This record gives sequence, structure tokens and C-alpha cells, in this order.
Amino acid sequence: MKKVLGLVAILFTTLVMSYGQAISVNGGSIQGTITDQTGAVVPGANVTITGIDTGSVKVLTTDSAGFYSLGPLNPGRYNVTITMNGFQKLSVATRIQTGTATSGNFKLTVGESSQTIEVNAGAVQINTEQAGVSGVITTAQLETLPVNGRNILDYAQLQPGVQLQPGGSGDGGFDPTKAGYSALSFSGVSGRTTRILLDGQDVTDETVGTTIFNISAGSIGELQVNRATADPSTDITSSGSVLMSTRSGTNGYHGQLFYDFQDQRVGAASFQGVDGPFQRNQFGGNFGGPILKDKLFFFASAERLKQDQSAVVNLPSIFSGVQSAFPSVGSPARDTYSAGRVDYNGPWGTHMFARINYEANFFDTGQEYSTYANRDNAPGIAGGVDYARGRFTHSFRGSYEKFHNLIVDTTEGNTSLYNPIPGLGLSYGSNFNSGPNANAPQQTYQVDKQIRYDGSWTKGAHNIRYGASLNRITGGGLAAFFGYGPIATLTSSTALANCGGVAGAAACPNDPVNGYSAAVIQISNDQGYASEKPGFGLPGGFQEDWRTGFYLVDSWKIRPTFTLTIGARYDRDTGRTNSDLAAVPCSEIVTANFTTAPPCTGSTPLFDQWGVGLGARVSQPNRNVGPQLGFTYNPAASPKTVLRGGIGLYFESNVFNNVQFDRSSRLPVGKFAAYPTICENGTYSYPIPGKGNVTQTSTGIPISTICTESIAQAAPAILQLQADARAGGAQNIPNTSFMGYALNTPTGTIAYAPKYQSPYSININFGIQRELAPGVVLSADYVHSATLRIQQTIDANHVGDSRYFDVGLAKTAIANTLAQCGASSIDVALSPGGCPTGSGANGNATMVDFAKNGLDSGLAVNGGAPNSILGSGAAAAFDGINPAVGVGIFSYPMGKAAYDGLQLNLTEQKAHPFRGVAQTNLEVSYAYSRMITTTAYNNVGTSDPFFSAPSYNNRNPTQNMGYGGLDRTHIFSLGGAIQPKYGPRIGLIAHFDSAVPTNLTLDEQGSAPGEIFRSDVDGDGQIGDLVPGTDPGAYMRKVKPGTLNNLIANYNTTHAGTLTPAGQAVVAAGLFTPAEMAAAGAVEPTLAPGPSRAFANSMLKTFDANFSYPIRWKKLPEQWSLEPSVSIYNIFNFANYDTLAVGGANISGGTILTPADLAASGGAGNVNGPSDYEAYNSLRISRKTGTFDQGAPRATEFQLKLNF
Repeated sequence: MKKVLGLVAILFTTLVMSYGQAISVNGGSIQGTITDQTGAVVPGANVTITGIDTGSVKVLTTDSAGFYSLGPLNPGRYNVTITMNGFQKLSVATRIQTGTATSGNFKLTVGESSQTIEVNAGAVQINTEQAGVSGVITTAQLETLPVNGRNILDYAQLQPGVQLQPGGSGDGGFDPTKAGYSALSFSGVSGRTTRILLDGQDVTDETVGTTIFNISAGSIGELQVNRATADPSTDITSSGSVLMSTRSGTNGYHGQLFYDFQDQRVGAASFQGVDGPFQRNQFGGNFGGPILKDKLFFFASAERLKQDQSAVVNLPSIFSGVQSAFPSVGSPARDTYSAGRVDYNGPWGTHMFARINYEANFFDTGQEYSTYANRDNAPGIAGGVDYARGRFTHSFRGSYEKFHNLIVDTTEGNTSLYNPIPGLGLSYGSNFNSGPNANAPQQTYQVDKQIRYDGSWTKGAHNIRYGASLNRITGGGLAAFFGYGPIATLTSSTALANCGGVAGAAACPNDPVNGYSAAVIQISNDQGYASEKPGFGLPGGFQEDWRTGFYLVDSWKIRPTFTLTIGARYDRDTGRTNSDLAAVPCSEIVTANFTTAPPCTGSTPLFDQWGVGLGARVSQPNRNVGPQLGFTYNPAASPKTVLRGGIGLYFESNVFNNVQFDRSSRLPVGKFAAYPTICENGTYSYPIPGKGNVTQTSTGIPISTICTESIAQAAPAILQLQADARAGGAQNIPNTSFMGYALNTPTGTIAYAPKYQSPYSININFGIQRELAPGVVLSADYVHSATLRIQQTIDANHVGDSRYFDVGLAKTAIANTLAQCGASSIDVALSPGGCPTGSGANGNATMVDFAKNGLDSGLAVNGGAPNSILGSGAAAAFDGINPAVGVGIFSYPMGKAAYDGLQLNLTEQKAHPFRGVAQTNLEVSYAYSRMITTTAYNNVGTSDPFFSAPSYNNRNPTQNMGYGGLDRTHIFSLGGAIQPKYGPRIGLIAHFDSAVPTNLTLDEQGSAPGEIFRSDVDGDGQIGDLVPGTDPGAYMRKVKPGTLNNLIANYNTTHAGTLTPAGQAVVAAGLFTPAEMAAAGAVEPTLAPGPSRAFANSMLKTFDANFSYPIRWKKLPEQWSLEPSVSIYNIFNFANYDTLAVGGANISGGTILTPADLAASGGAGNVNGPSDYEAYNSLRISRKTGTFDQGAPRATEFQLKLNF
């Protein structure tokens, strides 16, 4: 604690140069300098700031530098009155916006004070006070622009470079608990870590990312979107942030009731020729006004979504029969959000508010016939007090937010779904899934108790702001993946020659149950806790964090036209690195699981077996101080222009999910989730606590038999093994995810390297803003972000790396293979008829046979465990630096990412802009940008650098730096509305984003044994490498659809048929000749050419429009109107397609298939597969979960509003 206090003292006593805005996250502000006509400052002028809608009055005087500042203020309309003896009275109508420091620079005219000059500053102004890059979505835009489903985050896309992402993993997002939610991506980085604040309080999901509430558009007054160099008062984030303000009541009673209706039968386009049933009813309203005029106000809103649909299923053509019988899947959605707020203008200029909100929802979602229900309950309460005393302002905030998520299976007993074997899931490729969903069951809890203080002190030309925040964040729950049943993965390579395993029967590849054996079966222990700590009424899974933040900023008006801002922010998060756990000693190794003595004993740090020093306790980052610097320059000769620039260092937090992956690897006992695989790479054993690695079910069925039978035959034994695993997992005995259990990191776990450091970004921006005409502002900014210390994972033991080759074990593998073949030499075994039991088509051996006996990576032979693991069938020759242990996935702070973008924005909002038009608002944005990173695409199929990011090359993790999965060269957005004096109001929103990139990777050929000799071209032990000569994200960037065949031809000429580093090691040892390696199929593969113009990733194209006509009654006040309207989303029915970027670190869509695999699978969805209409149509974007439907076919919505 002394260290922390010392750092805080340094922060507040040493003014580190940094950028800082002159406004906090709690609202808006106004500041400026009062001068006379000669430019001389006017000290002692009286400034009165009056809220037009609420009657609030703030009175202050300018200081010796003629400067004044006031905030936070509720967003809205204000009147600023300046009086001074010897000058005419000046009255300025202006608008305060969320997160924005409104310019209060005004000139007084010499004259009688009884004379008044009135000025309207306009709804859109240049920002002369803030150096950052941000924009505000106004109330006018929220009320007039067409946004499907009233998704508040959708509006943020109007800002340059901002992308909307689905939250749910089934929709291409990042987590199953976020089904029905959205996220915002800034600078090409996943929206997982975007910081979202509501009324100055953090509402970000700390477990997986994005928000804990689906906040309704009707409850929000406006939102600020910060794209670079955020305000120092913003909670910890290195990318972007969104500040939202709930609406407040005014001195007038105002409200709205609305009803929106969509139905597939009315004005909607079909999906793949099928009109899947769909109907949405969305209704609600809001009402606000005075309780005591000028003093006490209220506002309340509520919205309800009731949606029923049957999503059209799109299966591989081989399963067309299943699709015909089950063409669609029901996916209902319900969501209710309500909020209430009370504001009080107290004595002495005090403002107080209290806000409550509550959301309850459920969304049915999943993949094809493998479905689950996602349910959320999220209450919140917040309040605050703002007041000023002399030159000081004070703002206090406090809140309590809670999030409870529940995921349950919806397949059991559901006869509308294809579910041939209840309790057993099936998966084939990326678009055939049935049975229990792997994501269920789950529960997630989060409670965030927050307090914060923000203050300011005006002294001369200095406006010094300071603040502190404290968050007590607790999380918990369980995630028992595969808990409702095991899942068997089928591939074209496991298609059976005889249907159902019946001798003499023909093949039946169109039958998932009888036509295939399992390539992989994943079985859960039915536990799901990620920590040993009890909480939220559960015996485990509890996580906790104390988040503290401090900041100090000086906004120094060196001249009335030039402002320099300098300051710093300090952040500290606890509970994000598992630093509370001591080093794991070797005495915790479960010795019964091994055939040899343990590699270490006693108190020796166990993790040191994977690398010296890795066994130390993980550090807690305590010195995260971010310096920042910025300026604005508003030339006196050009008062309608402002130049701005900033640079700052911004730290990033670490989501609880990442912490969970590490904690389970360090604790030997507990009810931790585990879901090992069988069948994969010849794995015929399964770990069960108390029994060790079993090779058969409790009923005596060998696992090796399960893996070769048809699914129909093997199903009873698979389900029995699941029951055995559950029985073992129910006991609080050895944790199979513990690294001392099998001396490796099993699936779903990582371990932090001890010297943990928080990721950070250096943000730089420089730009110009110009008022082209009253109410019309153009901005142009260059934005650069360099992100460092990203946690990036590698295998610290380098299992499978060609440099660590045991020649003796290789000789044993060769001898055992030859013995099985009855062959006297390798040449004989490789020749036709030389190995009757071999894997070759002509009774011969291939490298597959030698690999099964150990001439392969330890990952392929023993699933990543060491050769000493009990039940190992062979000893792997490529067994890593330390053969006594297996794979060790450690996370190091070494990843990098960079974004460069030119961002343009044109904003217009005017009343009576020209004859015959009452009101217009327009926003046009464009970003020309590039995002590159060293982090590999992970399990969400896109670049998600802050989520256990893997590496492309374990030998040199930062060597491969290429385009991120959300990189888009061009992003164009348009939103606007025009209200003619006569006729309907027209609103438009359009987004046109260029295609994202895809990795080009070598075909893994079914991940058959011995793949390190075919597709591990860099020798690091990972297979399915990037095609030689390409960088990450090469496709759609350096390699185009029309030039793909050139790349393939060049590769086939220079690489195909050559030895990988692993092959070179075998030849160098004199075990095989190059000719024998080629005959064994142990060389880099030949790739099949694709169509003359290959399958291209799709750009995003949407154009939405609405048409409304307010009907007013003469006998009622003007504010009363009945407004019928029609909104047409994707009015031109642009075809949008999912990209090829799906899958894991080696993107399946970007895999360039070999001729054999192309012929076997048809290649649909692969980059060198067919690019005809059927191929594109199979990836046509449909509606996603909830209201997310960006890029979906045309839909028409009928709306009715009653405004009063």
C-alpha cells in the first residue's frame, strides 16, 4: 500500500506532460476567455449560465486572465450572459454536449450595459478546447435516423473508423453470454475492451467485454464516441470509449409512445429463396417533466422487444436431406429495458440526480440445430452531486450495477430440431451442428460498486482538473462447456467405406450418424468453476478486483487562442494476474499419472520445468502511469478554424476470462472445468480423477473401438464415458486442468509468465476542424495507435519444434513401424504391398504409420503430454526442449499492434437551412486506415488481441506482423434526415466498408499424423502454417482473388515437394532419404489451383431509409403529434456475405486445399474452392440473434409514434 500511495503522491506532485481534455466523463462543460474587440482579456466579467429547459442558474466571474470554466453540466440548451461595466450585455444561446467542453470564448463590445447583443452559437460548433478525436451523436440523430431494433450502439458507426460487431459467438462475435448484444470496434481492434460509461459510471462487462446492459435508445439523450486520446477521467482503456447520458426531465411535460412492427410476409426479402417465419413487435415509451418547476424533474422510459423467428438453416450440400427435413430453427427473443431518473437543482447552484435501470432478456441462439437460451438480468442504480464554490467545482458519483447471465440447453426434447442421438452433439465443418450446444450450461455474475470524484480549480489561465475513482468489482459463476453432452466432430476423412460399419454396405456420406466415425470427441467432466473461491452462492468460480484510478490535468490557456493541456492518469487493477497464488511446487505433481519418476521434486518451482524463471509468482502491475499532452490552436485571423493534436499513453485491463484460463492451471484440487478429447491424433485414453488415464469405459468398451465405429454404433459407449467423467468430476479431487496433472496445459488453459505487464497504447492524433458555414463543420484527423505488451501465447517447451529431435526415439518409431508392416526396410514398406496394414492406398506405408509410432510431434502423439504419461501408445521423437514435460502454453507481454488512419467527418445540423425545409441533420464519415498486429486470429475467427492471443510462430512470435481480422481499408458512413415544410421527413443511414482480410494457410489434410512434415514450414511445431511468402491477412490485401493462382503456382514451383524443417531433421540424421520422404508423403503439399477469380471476401453494403409524416391537431399543443412511418432496412437488398475468416488460429476458409482434399470436400467455403453462385449463397448473411441484422436481406418496419 505504501508503494501505491507513493505513486499517487508522485502523480499529484509531478506534472507529467500529457494530453487532457477540459471535461470529465460526468457530463458536458463550458469554458473560455472573455476579451474585448482588441483581444485584451476582460477580468471580473459576470458570467451567468442558465439552463433553458430546466431554469438552472450558475453565476461566476472571469479571473485575472479573463478565463472562466464550469462543469459538469447536464447536456442540453443553455444561455450564457456576460455583463461588464463599460460593455454591452452579451447573450449567447449555445448547447452543452456529453463529454464535450463547449467553447465559451466571447468578445464584448464597448457600449452601454443596458444594450444587449444576442447571438446563437448553433447546434454544431468547432471544438476549440479539446485536442482529442471524438464526436457526439445528438438527440436529433437518435430521433430521426433509421436504426433497426433501436440499438443505441449502432448509431456510433456514424463516426469515422467505428465498426459494429455482434456480441454472441454464434453470430461471429466473441462470447456466448453476449448473444443479443453488440460491441463497438475502434481502430480495427475487437470491441471486447471498449469502455462504455453511462452517466459517468462504468457499465462494461469485465468478464468477456462490451456492455452489461442493452440500453434502449429512448432512454439516452446523446452519446459521445471517443476514437483516440481519450479524456484522462475515462476509466482504463487503450482503444475507444463511449459516454452515454440518460435523458432528464425539463420544465415542460414531454413524452412519446411508440410501436414498431416487422413481419417477413410484408416488404421483406427472402433468404436463399426461403421465407423463414419472422415477426418483431417492439413497443414502449418515455415521459418526463417537472415535479417542482426549475427545481425537481423526473424522466422515465421503458421498452419491450418481442420477436419470433425461424432462422433458415444452410447446411453443406452433402446433408441436403437433413436440411429438407429441418429447414429452419426457431430463435425467439425477448428483451425489456426500463429506466427512471430524477434531477434536483438545489440551493447554491447544486445539482443532484438519481437513476435506476433494469434489463431482463432472453435470446435463443446457437449453431444450426445445436441451440441454447441466453438469459440475462441486470439491475443498476446510480446517483451524483455537482456543485461549485468559488474557483472550485466538485462532482461526486456512485453506482451499483449487477449482471447475471444464464445459459441453458434447448435441444433436449425439442422435436423441431434435428437431434438424432439425444445427449450427443455432432459437428461437421463450420455449418453443421446438432445436439447439445458446447456453450451450455453457464452462469456469469458481475457486481460493480463504484464511487468517483472529479474536481477542478481555475487559477489565472489554468483550469486544473483532478479526480479519483474506486471500483469494487466481483465476478463469478460457472462455465461447464460440453456439460449437456459430448460432441463428436466428423470430417470428410472419417467417412466410412461401409454405411453403419456393415460389411459390404455402400458408403452413406449424407448420413451423419451412420456414414462417419469421429475424428475428435470432446467430453466434459461436468464441472465449470474457474477458481476455488466460493461466491454468489456457488462453491467456486469467484473473482474479485479493486480498481483504483487517479488523474491530474492542467488546461492552460497560454493565449486566448492557444490551449495546452498536460497531465497524467494512474490505474491499478487487482485480481487480474492471479498474483495472490504462490509458486507451484514440484511436490504437487500427480505422480500416479506417469510411468517414470517426476522431473522434479519438493519445493522446486514446477513451472521452471518449462523455462527457467517461469515458476515464480506472477507480478501485480502497480506502476501504470500514463503521461499525456495535447493542444488546440484557434487562430485569431481564422476564428472558424482550429488545429488540434495530442499524444498519450493508455493502459489496458485484462478481462476475467483470461484470468480464469490461468488460475485453473495452477491449482491441483478443485471443481474446475475440463474437457479433454479422445480420438484426435490417436488419443485413446481419457483422464478421470481418481482413476487416472483410462483406456476404456466402465463397461469395458475400449476407446480405440469408439473412435473407429460409426457414430450410431459408438454412441452408447460415448455417453457412458461421459457418465464416467461426470462421476469422477463430482469429487473435489485432482484438477485435470492443473499443469501438474499431466505436465502440460490442456485445452482451455494458459499460464502467465511471471513478469506480467499491462498492455498499453501510445495514441497520437493531429488534425484540423473548420466551420464551413453556420451549423456545418468539417474535421480531418490523422490517428496513430501503437499497442505494446499485448499478452501473446507460445509453447514455452516448443513441443514439435524440429530443433528438438530425439534420434533414438525416431529409430524406435521406425523399427516398430517396419515390424508392424513385416518389412525389412523403409523402401520395402513404402512400396506397393510392402505394408498390408499401412495407411497407403496400395497396401503400403506412409508417414502416417511412422508418425503413429512416434515419429511426430508430442502434441500429435500424446495430445501435448510428455512421453511418460500413463497410457501413451508411443514416444514422440519431437518432444520439445524438456522431454520430461509436455506443451506449456505461456502468455508473455510481447505482442504488438498498430493502427494508422485518416479520419474525415462532416457534420451539419440546421433549422430552416433553405426555403421549404424546416430542419436538417447530416453526418458523413470516411476512414482510410490500416491495422496490423503480431497476434494470430483466435477462437473468434478475427483479431482479438486482448483475449489470450496466440502466435503464428512459436520460435519468433513477433516475426509475422500482418493485417488484423477487422482491418478495413475504407469505411464510409452516412446518416441524415431532412424535414420539408410540407411532406414526409426522410431519414437515411448507409455504411459501405471494404472487405476484411483472411490468412492464407497450408492445407492440414485432416490433421493426420505426421503433419509437421507437410505443413509446418517454419519448424515451430504448429501445423497449417501461413503459405510461404505471405503475411497474416494477405488475402484481399497483397493477394487478390484474381492473383491467388499466381501465388499457388509460385508456391508449387518453389515449395511443393520440398522438406519441412522437421523433414530436414529426419534426413540429416540419416533415417530417411529425401526420396523416401517424398514417397511417404512427408513433404510440403502441392496445392490445387482455384477458379480464375477466386472466392472473395465481401464488402459490407447497407442502406436504410425511413419515411415519416407527423400529423398535428389544431386544438392540441404543437408538441402533440401522431407520426406514422415506414423504415426499410437494406432498402436495395444488397447481398452481404460472411467472410472466409472463420475458425481458429489457422483460418479454415483461408486454407488452400490440396487436389485430393478439394475433390473430397468440394471445397465450398475455401479460398480455392468454387466461387459460383451456390458458394456465395451459402455464406449469405442472415439475421443474427436479437435485433442485430447488419448486412441481412431487406426488411420493412412499420412504426407509429405518439409525441406529446
